[in-house]
Order: sequence, then structure tokens, then C-alpha cells
Amino acid sequence: MRKILLLVLMVTLVSTGIVYSKDGDNTPGKFDFYVFSLSWEPSFCHSKPNKKECLNLNETRYEASNLVLHGLWPSRIGDSRHSYEFCGKGQNFRKLDRGGKWCRMPKLDLSEETAKNLAIYMPGYASCLERHEWYKHGTCSGLDENDYFVKAYSLVAIIPGANFAKYISGHIGNTIRDDTLLKEFEKDFGQGNGKLVNLYCINVDGQTVLSEIRIYLKKSLLINNGLSELLIEPDASEHGSCPHEFLIDTVNQPVN
Repeated sequence: MRKILLLVLMVTLVSTGIVYSKDGDNTPGKFDFYVFSLSWEPSFCHSKPNKKECLNLNETRYEASNLVLHGLWPSRIGDSRHSYEFCGKGQNFRKLDRGGKWCRMPKLDLSEETAKNLAIYMPGYASCLERHEWYKHGTCSGLDENDYFVKAYSLVAIIPGANFAKYISGHIGNTIRDDTLLKEFEKDFGQGNGKLVNLYCINVDGQTVLSEIRIYLKKSLLINNGLSELLIEPDASEHGSCPHEFLIDTVNQPVN
């Protein structure tokens, strides 16, 4: 009888279009920490050259030499797949998202200033990345659309002044070591705190290149004295993918 009731409940949820995470609760605000994901745009554009934001990428643009916003993801301890998502949203949003049809999702209620800043700090804004990020992740933050992205781009705006970001920008086209980059991070945020970062790489034309950096932040996101006060150690389920050595990719040049 219990199995029958459970099956009826599952059918009811599917028919209403509401999808829940594996623990059964996708209530906004019920998460443990944020994953702050920064992208290195030259690598992304070498892997996806036909994306709208990549067609206009050149060496003069901000994203050619600065880390940019991928996302700010409310996350739960032990949820390595980040299944806490699409809070309060129906299956139709997941279908559009899986199909990459982000611009068919409803337009967000963003201020003119927020839209202007996202166009700088989130180049994927040109391909409606902000809609993908909001409906998949932002809906779970407990914030409204505009506040969520104000917090996100405000965090990104801090990054260029950090030693680790300057190190990346200063070594474009060069191969670097993960431990050297993490030591630069520790200059900003304290000895031993390289463990607060995960580095992600992809393969482009047979070469391993840096594609993403993930930093882990407290749920509060109260920024008073910079990024340091928000940092937390990543959950054990979070793992990077870079080897000890990798390339900092360049704009509009084939990777050799």
C-alpha cells in the first residue's frame, strides 16, 4: 500500500510539472553554501567558438584578460551533482534548459544598471546565460532576480585586484602550475587557504587549459570587508579537474 501511495505521489508531482531534488525539498533558501564559479573566457570560446559572445571576443575586451562570472550556485553539503535547482519551477524550464534554449525562458526583471554590469562581467549575457543561471540556480537563493545578480557581479568586480587573478592575467599564453597559482591565492586570503579553491580544466586541440575556478562562500553573502570574510572550505563532494600543469589560453589563437 505504501509503495502504491508513493507511486501516486510521484505521478502527481510529474503531472504538475514540479520537480524536486533527491531529498524531496527544493524550497528556496534551504541550502548550505554558495559555489562561486568564475570562467576563463578564451578557453570557453575555443571550445564553443560559435556562441554569440565568442563571435565578438578580441584582445581589447574585458573578458579577454579577466575572470568572468559563470554562476553563483546555492548548494547543499554532499550534493556533488548540484541537484538543488529550479526551485518552484516546472518541468518546462528544465526542458528549455537542457535544450540550450535559454532565450526562450521568460526575460528577467533586471535594472538597467544590473543589465549593463552583467554585459561586462558575464559575457554569456549575450546568449541569455543569466536566464539559465537564474532559473536553474538563482531561484533557490531566496533572493529576487535583481538582488541575486547584483551580489554576483559585485563579487566578480572584486576579483581583478586579487593576486591570483593578476597572476593568471600576467601569464596568458603560458603554462603554469596549480601549486603556484594557489600560492598566489594564499597571498590574498591567507596561508594554507589554497584548499578553498578548486581549479577546472578542459582539453582544447590536445592541450589542457584552465577553464574555471570555483570558490566557496558562506550563505550570508554579506560583503563588508571584501571576499575574505565569506570564504569557506569546500564540501568534500567538490573536486577540481586540473592536472599540476596547464595553459592559460589566449584569445583567437589556436591552442598548440
